[in-house]
Amino acid sequence: MEPDDLNQKRKRPEIPSTSGGWLHPGDREEWRGNKKARSVSGSRSASPAGASTHNEADTNEPIPPKRSSLGLAKLLPRSQERSRANDTSPSLQVSHNILQGPSSVNVTPPVPDKTSTVRSGLEQAFRKLRIVTDVICPSLCSVIDDLTACLHVFEAAAKNRQEYNDLTDELKSLVEQLIRHLHAAPTEDIIDSISTISEAMRKEIDSIGARQSRSGIRRVLDGSGDDQDLHRRYRRIKQLFQQILGEASMSTWNITNEHFVNTQLESLHPAKLARFDSSLSADINRRTCTENTRTAILEDTLIWSEDSCGPKIYWMNGMAGTGKTTIATTLSTTLEGRKQLAASFFCTRTSPECREAKRIVPTIAYQLARRSTPFRSVLSKALKEDPDISTRNITSQFQLLLRRPLMKVKEKLPDNLVVVVDALDECDDTHIVEQFLNFLIGLIMDLPIKFFLTSRPEPAIRNRMISGGERTRSILYLHEIEKSLVQADIELFLMEELGFMTPSESGVKKLAEHAANLFIYAATAVRYIRPTGKAVNSQARLSAILAVNTESQKKLSGLDALYTAILEAAINDPDLEVEEQDSIRVVLRTAICTCEPILTGTLSALCGLDTNATMNALEPLRSVLHVSDHSGLVTTLHASFPDYMLTQERSGVFFCDKGVHSRRLTQRCFEIMQGQLRFNIGSINSSFIPDKEIAGLNTQITANISEELFYTCRFWADHLSQTNSLDSLACIAYGFLSKQLLFWLEVLNLKQCITAGVGCMTKLTKWLLWNVRLRLGRRSKPLGNGL
Repeated sequence: MEPDDLNQKRKRPEIPSTSGGWLHPGDREEWRGNKKARSVSGSRSASPAGASTHNEADTNEPIPPKRSSLGLAKLLPRSQERSRANDTSPSLQVSHNILQGPSSVNVTPPVPDKTSTVRSGLEQAFRKLRIVTDVICPSLCSVIDDLTACLHVFEAAAKNRQEYNDLTDELKSLVEQLIRHLHAAPTEDIIDSISTISEAMRKEIDSIGARQSRSGIRRVLDGSGDDQDLHRRYRRIKQLFQQILGEASMSTWNITNEHFVNTQLESLHPAKLARFDSSLSADINRRTCTENTRTAILEDTLIWSEDSCGPKIYWMNGMAGTGKTTIATTLSTTLEGRKQLAASFFCTRTSPECREAKRIVPTIAYQLARRSTPFRSVLSKALKEDPDISTRNITSQFQLLLRRPLMKVKEKLPDNLVVVVDALDECDDTHIVEQFLNFLIGLIMDLPIKFFLTSRPEPAIRNRMISGGERTRSILYLHEIEKSLVQADIELFLMEELGFMTPSESGVKKLAEHAANLFIYAATAVRYIRPTGKAVNSQARLSAILAVNTESQKKLSGLDALYTAILEAAINDPDLEVEEQDSIRVVLRTAICTCEPILTGTLSALCGLDTNATMNALEPLRSVLHVSDHSGLVTTLHASFPDYMLTQERSGVFFCDKGVHSRRLTQRCFEIMQGQLRFNIGSINSSFIPDKEIAGLNTQITANISEELFYTCRFWADHLSQTNSLDSLACIAYGFLSKQLLFWLEVLNLKQCITAGVGCMTKLTKWLLWNVRLRLGRRSKPLGNGL
């Protein structure tokens, strides 16, 4: 040892040592006091704030945590620490020999065991990383402090020492690689990504502190369930470090043209409303599970997400109304908080872009690129080589947008990322859904991500999922879960939602029994009993639901009986005038048949009613229709309600004949376009100036093109294709195309959706051909929604 190093050792006060070098809070204050005194006269005072010397990085002595929220007082009993401090540990024996000089007795330190050595190596790596991150990424620096204080807890909980040592070695290797990458001056975006991932790591560490506060350190270390949970958290922390390393490794990827990369990603035409937490989720009232309900299912899915050796596909299927989407939303929310959510696609019939199966793969690739810098880099290169990937068939999309990029960055991604795809049965092209599942099941074992899928047990989906081996997928039949467990969750949900009226326990239990396994029944009943913004006799409504179900249970399913009771109360109210009843019917049927959620103003225009009449008609329907207070969009609350309304055997007198009502909507679309389309609807002064160079053009477009006109310009052909006869509609369509074709195209161009025009003309052509064949007596199968 050099003399300078010896002097440096003598200047430092002896620190009570544990196997990990932690300090009790009281000792820590004394240590900090000595450090302050030392900084006045010591040689380190010349170092600038945040800088470190070579000796600091290489020393094995502990660096006091600056931001730690987990002190040793929580994680290690005082008596245990004192006993360790009084032990003659190897490090203190060596220091003692150095201070005694050559004449002192030579004491040979004992050989530490493998686990102690492995943990010591990780602690040293953490100390070096802490120095590097102290200035450039304080949030990660703080996490390192607390994680260091937790290492002995993880070690004590380890049942398999070899597995623990291997995991610790892997984590040490990741940390050492991370240090090298952070020296390359990462960009601000990458630092932000690292900070975000660090917060997920913080939650894992805080949960350990919270557990110890509740049960004490012995409970944390002795419980077998806690041992497994601690091991999972340790593995999850390692995976988060792997994710951080993936981001940091891109510090050398110089994004000289960020706008170009963003343009590339936008060329994928992702369905942005399909994200689990998109604005649409609020418009259609998507929610998470009530607290303390569905706990066993959610715990099972989270365990599956962490099991690196288990199936990579989890298929949760169930009948309509069993709560699939609510569970998927809750899982997505949890995974997002843990930085495990790779992407989400929530299919729904209420939105055109969210029911297009061909947009699932591009949307997953887009979201994953936004989340992972390494994946974004590889995907950017693929899009540069072939900018038209998004227009390819699903086979090419899967290979070029997902499989190849994922395989190239496999080592830079954690192995617990999950893609959530909800309600596959609500997609409009079952053939593409089957293709998607074929490629997914065939290639999933090679991919470094997992897929959580939900759907009804539709034959096309069920047959494909069943054919996959158990090694590939895990299946949960939601409607086959023990009835008593579901009933208990539904009762808990009802007690919370109806707590304002203090219902009797027997009343809640009876309502839960009527719901059977259908959460949508309970949710619909709650909306009927307690409508938003309206004063009603809730107790009387509860009694009415229970009475109706008692009488009609033999004739209808529980959910159908509930829908029937709600509509009878809404439409057959004796206080309503006949005109008011008719308004409710037309508003209800229009909301069922529209192609996307629509504003109340658009609904009024399509119904041919004024705004007041429409709003009055919506009021008694709020148990089955959702009117967003935020956006004013109107949509059905659940897919089971349109199914009920469009099936005569189920809805009876309330049946909506889609062909008949679509004819009415088609006529209204042509009337609206005839009344509002005009030349130069954008009020553009010169056709020689490109649209992008016209100041205030978007304001002019919004002012001149109404929401109802924009809707009808996109969807008139969809409604036309649902009708079954030519008669006057063919003449109306001919007149429209003869006189207003260019005006219509101008609207689509200004709204940047000119491709919708191609779809309209295709549907019109197929509708005409089918009707001509029908008239000629060569009837073919109706093309329906596929037109």
